[in-house]
Amino acid sequence: MKFDHILFPIDFSERSRALNQQVEWLAARFGSRVTLLHVFEIPAAWYGACEASFVNMDCCDGLRASAEQRLKEYAIRIPEVCVERILCGGDAAAQIVNWAGGHAVDLIVMGTHGYGAFQGWILGSVTAKVLHRAVCPIWTDSLSHAQPSDPAITKILCAVEMTEEAIPLLRFTKQLAEEFGTTVRLIHSVPELETRPNRYFDFDLHRYLMESARVEITRMQRQAGTEFPLTISETGISKALAEAANEYGANLVVIGRGRAQKTFGRFQTHAHEVIQYAPCPVLSYSSTPQDRISSSCTAEHLSQSAGDERLLTDSRKL
Repeated sequence: MKFDHILFPIDFSERSRALNQQVEWLAARFGSRVTLLHVFEIPAAWYGACEASFVNMDCCDGLRASAEQRLKEYAIRIPEVCVERILCGGDAAAQIVNWAGGHAVDLIVMGTHGYGAFQGWILGSVTAKVLHRAVCPIWTDSLSHAQPSDPAITKILCAVEMTEEAIPLLRFTKQLAEEFGTTVRLIHSVPELETRPNRYFDFDLHRYLMESARVEITRMQRQAGTEFPLTISETGISKALAEAANEYGANLVVIGRGRAQKTFGRFQTHAHEVIQYAPCPVLSYSSTPQDRISSSCTAEHLSQSAGDERLLTDSRKL
């Protein structure tokens, strides 16, 4: 397994630049070519409204030219022959997904960019949308923890659920571990609160569910060809994973993402928290087969309405 083509969306912020080191390490490790993608988002009030005729298009062109210059000058320690710089216009999430789908991207690297009072449990809207729609693996980092001087991966923690995605996720994690030369530990959560009402019965349903989960995951590991040690936690999945990652010393968390692409999937209530609270980067994997999205993303100006139309088309496909 190799990540031959890495897409790195950038917005020129310090939080974006903080991911440079991880992208540089991944590119060097896999010999990847890297696409730096900046999406120039045009404010909705600048088009399609009654005030549109009063918009100074010279100002818009100037801002776009400034963004193009900043993209050209963006410093990253990767041989320039391996770097492509793309400026798009339109909706950021739609353009990232479209470009990744149309250019055989193997990995997207991006931060969470969550801000404000809800930063603890909500992702930035662009990241959340990309996680929901993109096909390829996505490397995310909330940057809420101290960044190591060496981003090399030595221990992987994989969160596994008893779904149809579990076996492909285990195989993906095995390939990843072989590529990095790392050890892997599995974590599964059976929160006690979910079964507390059943304590009125004559047996401990929670313990029964925990043992059943262990048996089922062992069966799935045999089918996937893995023998990773497993921890069954009684706490919620995000807390359990953060605690296990700290205890195990993991510097990469791997989670499944397939159910995020279904309306109200469990991912939407748990994995966003996992990404925010994990003490290290999170690599989310989707086993959901989808057609690649053809992209018309170029360095030329793309209108917001076109981006919205593509986004609607993507949602219908999903």
